[in-house]
Amino acid sequence: MDNGWADSKNGMSAQEKRKREREEAYEESLFEDLSGGFCLPINHKPTENLDTDNLEQASVDTRLTSSNIGFRLLQKMGWKGKGLGKEEQGIVEPIKAGVRDPKLGVGKQEQDDYFTSEENIQRRKLDVELEETAELAKKREVVAERELKIQSEVKEIRKTFFCELCNKQYKLAVEFEAHLSSYDHNHKKRFKQMKEMHSGSTRDDRQKREHLRQEREMARFVQIADAHRLQQQEDDSGAVMASSTVRKATTLAVQDQRKTLKFGFAAKAATSK
Repeated sequence: MDNGWADSKNGMSAQEKRKREREEAYEESLFEDLSGGFCLPINHKPTENLDTDNLEQASVDTRLTSSNIGFRLLQKMGWKGKGLGKEEQGIVEPIKAGVRDPKLGVGKQEQDDYFTSEENIQRRKLDVELEETAELAKKREVVAERELKIQSEVKEIRKTFFCELCNKQYKLAVEFEAHLSSYDHNHKKRFKQMKEMHSGSTRDDRQKREHLRQEREMARFVQIADAHRLQQQEDDSGAVMASSTVRKATTLAVQDQRKTLKFGFAAKAATSK
């Protein structure tokens, strides 16, 4: 039993010894790597702005150089710059992390990036930009004819459930029947009938009033015509009387003139004798 405990103790001590040797070898290699370049102490506080022009910065797009400490550590561990694994099946390029909208679903961001990339953007041409061929013109006419046919069929179908009195369209027969039996529809129907009856009576009264107005206008026109006729007759009679008086006056004047002439000739003859 003592021999077994001693053997196990010797085995544990051998494992610890190998572990310690590995740790010491790693520390020595790390110390060598660190001693190769300049390093500031941990408690150092910079007093000037850091010069980043010549500073080596690792990123997803830039590879690590051979002077990088991590690169050298990986090489010492057996890494040869290829994929990890027994058959070197691991990835070589690092995983790129991008900003993703948390409201988008899985794969939506990649789809948006694909369609918005410069090489995949293709604008749809306008109708003006397209050169219309005979085939396109025929296709457009067929589509337009089909749309008109569909619209006419839909209109005919809807006409069955359309109330012209209320100007309402229904899609189902149940809704249309409920509307026909509603108070609103019947109230408008009765109002329309009363309006037609009232408009019929008012139309008859309007026709009577129009007839009376025409009769009054005709009577007034007859009176005006009679007055005009009488005035014309009076004017004609006055003109005849005036002409007769003028004729009489002219005859009297002629007779007087003849008498004076006759008297003058007689007086001259007497004096000459």
